Amino acid sequence: MEWFFIGIAALVVLTLAVLPIWKAKHQPSSVHGRFDFDGYKEGELSQRGVQDKTKWR
Repeated sequence: MEWFFIGIAALVVLTLAVLPIWKAKHQPSSVHGRFDFDGYKEGELSQRGVQDKTKWR
């Protein structure tokens, strides 16, 4: 009967050890939905006072 309690204790310890690792790998991304890269780039460049020369033609 004591092996049953030892097994339960080992399972609890294993779960507590693996849970933080699993949560770290399954965090939601910081950008939800579709990401507008062009808009983000334009905003970052305008904040720095830099012109986007890739759109010059």
